[in-house]
Amino acid sequence: MSKYDIIVVGGGPGGYVAAIRAAQLGAKVALIEKDKVGGTCLNRGCIPTKAIIACTNLFEKIQGADNFGITTGPPSIDLKKVIGRKNLIVEKIVKGVEFLLEKNKVEVIRGTAEVLGSGKVEIEAQGQRQEAEGQRIILATGSSPARLPGIEFDGNKFLSSAQALDLTEIPKQINIIGGGVIGVEFATIFSALGSEVTIYEALSEILAGVDAEIVALIKRILRRRKVKILTNSKFDTSKAVEKNLICVGRVPNSAGLENIKVNNKMETSLPGIYAVGDLVSKKMLAHAAYEQGEIAAENALGNNRTFNDEFVPSAIFTSPEIACIGRVKDAKTGKFPYAALGIAQAKGEIEGFIKVVSDSSNRITGVHIIGPDATNLIGTAALALRNGFTTDELAKTFQAHPSFPEGLQEAALSALKRSIHQIN
Repeated sequence: MSKYDIIVVGGGPGGYVAAIRAAQLGAKVALIEKDKVGGTCLNRGCIPTKAIIACTNLFEKIQGADNFGITTGPPSIDLKKVIGRKNLIVEKIVKGVEFLLEKNKVEVIRGTAEVLGSGKVEIEAQGQRQEAEGQRIILATGSSPARLPGIEFDGNKFLSSAQALDLTEIPKQINIIGGGVIGVEFATIFSALGSEVTIYEALSEILAGVDAEIVALIKRILRRRKVKILTNSKFDTSKAVEKNLICVGRVPNSAGLENIKVNNKMETSLPGIYAVGDLVSKKMLAHAAYEQGEIAAENALGNNRTFNDEFVPSAIFTSPEIACIGRVKDAKTGKFPYAALGIAQAKGEIEGFIKVVSDSSNRITGVHIIGPDATNLIGTAALALRNGFTTDELAKTFQAHPSFPEGLQEAALSALKRSIHQIN
């Protein structure tokens, strides 16, 4: 029986980060993964969708080149080449993760694992079974696309989000069932490709939990792109068209672990066993899993770190982008429009706004952005919230001119009724 200090089950964002961090701290580590390292995010989620969105965004910019004084012929897009580029990017990053694991002396075991208790794990690989023993075990088994009753993912008419990433022909019509982050991102992709897109959302609004003003604006933008949005609307197979993409959320891969719970140290109720990522996280986000993986690895080796989901930002790669962190409402709100930014006017990207939320003592409690570079701007907001900045401190932060970060400073000034470049 092979013995390790740490056994990590699952090689997604939480798992491979936990394995590398434990190895950095001197532990002998085994990582068990049945598929490719990188998990859903790298292979079937975050990275593939963003690679495709980069292509569709560029396609749309080229279509608008005449507004910049550039004359081109009508552009076309080859989805097979777009998917080919996406696959090359994913393959390159997977190899990068494998390289990091190897250089950190993490032993990667290809197979499935079952925790037997008392620090023992049974591994099945290529029809063979073996046992391994670890002083500590970190579970990072991730999640899978949720299904609708009576509908199977056939890869043709009814698609999961993973299957949609491998389409090489642009559908004339596509239904997107689910108006959450994944569904709205795919609506952005397929509307840019020229598909007739309909979103079905069972709730009263798309993008549940996102600032209401942001939702209202992105709905207007999607409708301008001829996307139909049907809220309070349940989907059934009688409404099926050429392609039907099911995006109704994700479910933890918790077979045999259904009752597992964790505390803020990522410890489970089972002695010596930790759990991270989509398996247990309230926020199924890769960057939350990264942080949890580090915390679990360090605590498994004697440290005492805690996880706080209050400071976890969200990024939505619509066009324009959406990014959020912290509370949606509080005592004070300041807002600044992109249209009032010189850089936005120069780039021809004027749609959107930046909103800063603060409490009665002016401590920043939330930042919500829709507009160009939103997913980069939210990094500054995360830093501000994590360090307890007040709106006054953010307002005093110099920003380069002309730049998008000026809008964050102006939104803070707006919360203080001191905005310079708009009427307070």
